[in-house]
Amino acid sequence: MHALWLSALLLGPATGPPDARIVFDGVRMDRYPVRGRDVAAVRAALDAARVRDENDGTLVEAYTHGRVHWTWKAAGPARDATCRPQAITIRFSATMRLPYLDEPDPPPALAQAWQRYAASLEAHEREHLERIRRALPRLAAAIAVAPCAKADTAGAAVLEQLRAEGRAYDLETEHGRREGAVFPPPEAMQREWDD
Repeated sequence: MHALWLSALLLGPATGPPDARIVFDGVRMDRYPVRGRDVAAVRAALDAARVRDENDGTLVEAYTHGRVHWTWKAAGPARDATCRPQAITIRFSATMRLPYLDEPDPPPALAQAWQRYAASLEAHEREHLERIRRALPRLAAAIAVAPCAKADTAGAAVLEQLRAEGRAYDLETEHGRREGAVFPPPEAMQREWDD
């Protein structure tokens, strides 16, 4: 279900140079189980499953890794200064890693806290995908206006900008925490203390 939603999201309008084609090859969902019957046990399971973000080294519970590849044909002699890329094709695919609560009948308060956290975490990761999708026409345009000899370098520079923008988004949101991707949510901790 999530892959279908993401396909529709990422296949939306993304226009670049007229002869550029942007192809979305899909999202592979990599969901990992988290077990626990209370907030502390679930938090411990999340902590044990964290991985290092390849962009900033932070330990994270979820990530989105996008893969972008492009091809183009030379319009004119490749060694000629007037040569420009044409028939540009950009292919994009991604892997999204997210946790799921692997408990058959979790206590209602735990289930509610998990659903809120999981929805916020997934929304944060979807925003990463959307930001990449919106930037792909910029990538195509950079390749299209560069001389053939510098087209791939121009594309690589845009990819580095995208990585920097992703790092800035994570810094601004604290990897989604400021958007609600916190487990347990503060009110769940209060409920546990009150019980």
